[in-house]
Formats: sequence, C-alpha cells, structure tokens
Amino acid sequence: MVNSIIIILAVLIWMFLGYKVYGSFISRRLGITDKNKTPAITHHEKGSVDFSPAKKPFLIGHHFASIAGAGPIIGPILAISYFGWLPIVLWVSLGSVLIGAMHDYTTLIASVRNKAKGMSSLAKEYLNDRAGWIFGLMIWITLILIITVFSVSAAESIIGAPSLVIPLITITIVAIILGMGVQKWKWNYKKATIIGTIIILASIVIGYEIPITISLANSTVVRNIWVTIIILYAGMASVLPVWFLLRPRDYLSSIQMGLVMLLGIIAIIITHPTMNAPALYNSGVFPLWPILFITVACGAISGFHGLVSSGTTSKQLSKESHGRAVGYGGMLGEGLLAIIVTIVVSAGLLWNPEGGVIGMAGTFQTTLKQGWIVLFGTGFGNIVGALGIPLITTGVAALLGAFMVNQFILTSVDTSTRLGRFVITEHLTPKIKNHYLAVIITLIPAWLLAITNSYEILWRLFGSSNQLIASISLITITAYFISKKKKAGFIAIPAIFILVTTLTGLTYLTFRSGGYLSNGNYVLAIISMLMFILGIVVAIEGIIKVFKHKKSINTKKISSQ
Repeated sequence: MVNSIIIILAVLIWMFLGYKVYGSFISRRLGITDKNKTPAITHHEKGSVDFSPAKKPFLIGHHFASIAGAGPIIGPILAISYFGWLPIVLWVSLGSVLIGAMHDYTTLIASVRNKAKGMSSLAKEYLNDRAGWIFGLMIWITLILIITVFSVSAAESIIGAPSLVIPLITITIVAIILGMGVQKWKWNYKKATIIGTIIILASIVIGYEIPITISLANSTVVRNIWVTIIILYAGMASVLPVWFLLRPRDYLSSIQMGLVMLLGIIAIIITHPTMNAPALYNSGVFPLWPILFITVACGAISGFHGLVSSGTTSKQLSKESHGRAVGYGGMLGEGLLAIIVTIVVSAGLLWNPEGGVIGMAGTFQTTLKQGWIVLFGTGFGNIVGALGIPLITTGVAALLGAFMVNQFILTSVDTSTRLGRFVITEHLTPKIKNHYLAVIITLIPAWLLAITNSYEILWRLFGSSNQLIASISLITITAYFISKKKKAGFIAIPAIFILVTTLTGLTYLTFRSGGYLSNGNYVLAIISMLMFILGIVVAIEGIIKVFKHKKSINTKKISSQ
C-alpha cells in the first residue's frame, strides 16, 4: 500500500512549480499590467453594492470560498468509489494546474478588461447574440440547481450536526463586524482577522457543548425550515454591499479552511497513514473516460468558477497583477483541497467493498451511506485525532471538518444567488434593474425545487452541465483574446478536450445500457440531449468566430506588408 506522505509532498511541489512557471507564462501571454484601471476602481465611485476594490488577501479568500463549495469533496469521494484513488490524484494534479487554474485566471482577466461583464455577456459580444442568450439561460438554470442542492446539503448537515448552529451564527456576526471595521473604521485587518478567527474557533467548542435543534416530529418540516432560513440568508447577502457580509465572511471561511487544510497536511505528514483504498478499482459502474472527468469536476476544472471569476471577483479586483494569486492560486487551493479529501477518506477509513463493518474506524462504504459530509468528517477526524493535540479529539476534529464543509457550501449559495441576479439584470432581462426582484426570480424556483425534492432528477446532469459551461467559457475567452491579437492556443486546446469529453459523457449517460433511456428516465434523456444540442450550437458559433478573428488578423498582416 502507498504511503500518503509521498502523495501530499509530490502534489505540493507540483502545484508550487505550476503556479511559478505556468502561472507566469499565462501572465505574460495575457499582458498583465497595472496600468489598466480595473472596474472595481472605475465603477466604485458610482456607489454600487457589487463594485468594491478589495485587499488582495480578502479577495483571495472570497474567490476560494466561493468556488470551492462542496465540489472538491463530493467529486473525489464518488470517483474513489468508482475508480480508486490514483486516477483522482493524477487528474486533479494535472487538471488543476494546466486547465482549471488557467480557466479561472483567463476568465477573470477577460471580464476585468470588459467592464466586469459576466460570461454570458462576453459570449454575446464575442460570439453572437444567439450563443450568448442560450449560454445565459444554461448558466441561470445551473445556478438555480447549485442554490437548491447546496441549500439542502447545508440544511441536512445542520440537522445531522446541530453543533454547527452556534459557529455558523458566530461567523456571520463576526464577518459583518469585520467588514464594517475594515471598510468604514479602517481597522488593521491583520489584527482583526486574528481576533475574529479566535472567536470563531472558540464558537466551535461552544457549539460542540451546546447543540441547537428544532424539535418537531416531522423531519421533512424541520429540513424545509432550515432550507428556507438558508435561502432567505442567501437573498439578503446577495443584495447587501459586497464588502459588508459576502467578502468578509468568505475571507474568514477561507482562513478557517486554510487552517483545517494545514492541520490535515501536518497530520498526513506526521502520521503518514497508508492508503487503504485501492489505487485502481473497477466498480463496474462506469468507464474511466469520460465519467472520471465529469465526476471529479470542481477539483480539476469547473464552469462555475468562471461564473464567479467573471461575476463577483472581477468587480473587486483592484489590480490586474493580483489576478494570478486570486484566479490561478485560488483554483490550486481547491485542487489541493480535493487531494487532501482523497487522502483522508482513502487513508482515514478502512476499505471493504462488501460493506461489512471492520474495526472501530469504520469503512469507506458503510460511512458513505451516512452521507459525504460524515464520510469526510470521519476520515479527517481519524487522521487528525491521531496527532494527540489537546482539545482536538477525533470528535472535535470531525466537527471541525464538517463545519468547514458547511461554511463553503453556504458561501457558494450566497455567491450563486448574487450571480443569478447578475445574469438576469445584465443579460437575460436587462430591463429588470431592481435587485430584489431579480433575486426573487432566482430564489423562488430554487426554493420550490428544494422543498419538493424535484431537483434530485435534474442534479444528475449537474456535472455535465458544469463542464459544458467550462468548455464554452474557454471557447468564448479564446475568441476574445484572439480578437485582441493574443496567442490563445493554451486556452483553445483544453477547451476542445473538455467539450469532447462532456458531450461524450452526455451521450454515454443517455444511451448506455442502464442509462436514462433504458431506465425510462425520459425527462433526463430529453434534457441531456437538449444540453448536447445547445452545447454543440454554442461551440460551433464560437469556433466559427475564432477562425473569423484569425482570418481577419492574418488578412491585416498581409495587407500591411
């Protein structure tokens, strides 16, 4: 069996070199310069609740917390159960450095240089109106699904771990005070961060001792109450000034997650457990390609990241030179999180595909039946608890891991709600300028899908739709940079790979034996094929546009000679 210390050290070195070498290469290709004033500076004077120049650490925190969510945890866990841990480690390592981080960085800079417009608006401008409108609709539907599923996931985790309630309330209050202190009262953000972090960590211990529950006989009603509270919170957070709640809360969440990741890395290095899960495993459920690349998703590349980069993050970037740390570095942070998750669930739990209970630590299979948050928390608790640190027992470490996961889920919910508002007011129905109305239009379908469980059918297509958005975003960005006479092969090649992989995945899941059609899931089959057609239409429009831009540039070169 492979020792986990080899994996974590190899990945850390690889990602460090990726940031330094490939990140610098991309910066040169994009022509990064601080001579260009960013929209956060030029639009801030207009008093917008969305445009606000952020300190670099705050924006890194916001971006990292917003993009991460549950993706880098759910994806690797499912993929391990299908294929073993080795394919996940290889794809996350290669994908995050060469594709995902590049995707986040380039979409961020393209948006910044286009008045912080979102991806659907950029598609409309650099592809055509039809492609832009179709893309915008795909994005809006995907955001509704994200809000729905993450709201339900957060609600169920609170019900399963009522010790989370006090820490969740505490971090929200501390975030508001920090936001006001830094923005209005000019506090020293470093000192304020330390104090705020100590308060939040203390609240975890208090929450562990004083769990808060809603005592009702009907569990469905309890879940729906929490879902409603979370969605109302998301609506409120999406219309408040970004510096007031969203940015400081994401920043504090990232600080907490950073500490958890550091604790996990230290625990892996010191205890260096062996990987109990097999390196390669054939579950017989799916083929490695294309399903691995759709399942892991966020840990390697995610279309949702481009929406965040071109949505909230681009409206807060104070200097172009901060873009590499925020966009490229933020994605590497998510990739590292996915690797840590892979290790703790593969080495922190025993493996038994037969499903029987082995030993006190439990098994991957039996723990997964209790939910992916419990699986991650248990694996993390088993490894960190082995360090013997005072107060950080296995139980407290498991709660700490669950709290961090819940934090990131909630940041994705409120960021997605704000992004949904952007898509409506900027693109789909630009005549609607009222922020509250745009938020209501986005949240009502999400709430209805959540309380009726209607989303469960559609969610199966999320991995495919997410990757489809990523490929179309990269095609759009390719068209933009080529129109600006910049070489964009490093963007176009990954775009084609992700597009082909995703379209193959949609076809396979629809027509395979045991797929949507053969199982009578005609709704899924129809939606899957609609996505396939829409993806093809937008991709063709994009490829045609790219070749037109290249032809125009070559013609101008010839005429000037």
